[in-house]
Amino acid sequence: MTGFSKLSKKRRTAILRRIAEEVRSKDCFLIGNHVNPEGDAIGSVLALGLVLKGLGKRVQVLSQDPTPEVFSFLPGAEEIRHQAPKNVPFDVAFALDCGDKTRLGEEFGQVKEIGKIINIDHHVSNRHFGDINLVDPAASSTAEIIFDLLRHIPVKLTPGVAENIYTAILTDTGSFHYSNTSPKTFSVARSCLLAGVNPWKVAEKVYESQPLPRLRLLPLVLATLEVDGDGRIPYVIVTQKSMEETGASVALTEDFINFPRSLKGSEVALLFREISAEKYRVSMRSRGNVDVARIAEEFQGGGHPQAAGCTVEGSLSEVKGKVLERVKAAL
Repeated sequence: MTGFSKLSKKRRTAILRRIAEEVRSKDCFLIGNHVNPEGDAIGSVLALGLVLKGLGKRVQVLSQDPTPEVFSFLPGAEEIRHQAPKNVPFDVAFALDCGDKTRLGEEFGQVKEIGKIINIDHHVSNRHFGDINLVDPAASSTAEIIFDLLRHIPVKLTPGVAENIYTAILTDTGSFHYSNTSPKTFSVARSCLLAGVNPWKVAEKVYESQPLPRLRLLPLVLATLEVDGDGRIPYVIVTQKSMEETGASVALTEDFINFPRSLKGSEVALLFREISAEKYRVSMRSRGNVDVARIAEEFQGGGHPQAAGCTVEGSLSEVKGKVLERVKAAL
């Protein structure tokens, strides 16, 4: 099941209450997010993990890929597991910020005993794969939904939980720049600050503590900048070779698409990241006139109308040709 479906306030509240009852009545929880996690994925699992531990629950947070270095400061980050726990039965597994069960990763798939999966997400392309699904495309981030869950359990917003939620929202809204920012988003951010979050500390850690390999990789990526579609489709390429030369990880390329996106006159920005010689991860950002989630879905991907991604097989020229043709048709 994909496509935007507005979630009524009544329905949303009913699902939150149902999830809260699962939290209160169950004991052992697994919390997972999507592969190659970014700020919202990391902040959401850590916030929920701290909440459940505070309630005396048994909790394991599983994130298959390494935590991006810029988020290592977050409370609870040191306890994230990257391999599936062995022979542990879980009453409930939370899948956070993940539109498709397969994107939870192979490690999550190796967990043998899970009583129920609760799927919480804000991506319009979410496939509703859980036993309980709370998918709210109107939310700025998954962390914003987690904030509402706290009030239904109910639990107090502690400084550690608040820092994770605030960081997740900050990064997923592009520092409150993107169109997913709403009055509700600012209200949640305010609550986090009142709970003890220092916004300067978070901004300094996230935006002003960049690893050297990232800064070495950036000029190599910008050197690949090309523009198509009468100047409306700028794109850049991240190759395996450039990452190897600079020692950069995939996580360090997370926001590189914002550079072509910032080009004056652009409508849709693209980033092609080489996974292998015949496979590329394609990130898409729209200024609003093109629904890139629909384009990504055509390549078995997904996301939001203005921010989406997919994986496309073929040589670089083949992948560029397929994607650019579809984007130009949508302009």
